[in-house]
Amino acid sequence: MKLKKINLGDLIFILFYKYGGEIKGSTTLQKLIDIIRLDSEFEVDITYTPYDYGDFATQVNDIIQVYQDNNWVTKKKVQFQADKRINIYNLTPTGNKIAKTLTDNLLSSELKALEILDKFENKEQKDIISFSYFWYPKTAINSKIRDDIFEKKSIFSNLEGDLEKEYNSIINSGYSVKDVIRESWRC
Repeated sequence: MKLKKINLGDLIFILFYKYGGEIKGSTTLQKLIDIIRLDSEFEVDITYTPYDYGDFATQVNDIIQVYQDNNWVTKKKVQFQADKRINIYNLTPTGNKIAKTLTDNLLSSELKALEILDKFENKEQKDIISFSYFWYPKTAINSKIRDDIFEKKSIFSNLEGDLEKEYNSIINSGYSVKDVIRESWRC
């Protein structure tokens, strides 16, 4: 059962605050929200559609645009790979005040529900995508990069603590991780 319904706009501000006022990449933001939606006690009112890099919700981009229009968030495009650029989003001082207020007003149980994000604080976008695809394979149905992600060892970079126990239980069951993922796609 979900603990509490959270406004998507508030959640985005809280995510910015949790990550020091900066989020690197639209895909990163989409994945963090998706992880909260799928793996926390928060109910997030959002409609995701399978897309090129996994689940995608236009509402997220719409909210970011409103934040930019109100001078709460800035966006800068930087070179990401030889042929790709990435959006770097930063809170402005006004946006930071809003985000701090929203975060400070969370109940301790709500803060606890957001703890799943702690493991991503120093991770790169590819690690967050890997985690998302590995643990929620249905979110990668239409992904153009799914096969590359599943072939990389980086999907195991987030296996620690309870996740490591889960992984070991899969291995000890006699099934491969790929078998478990394939089976979960049939649901």
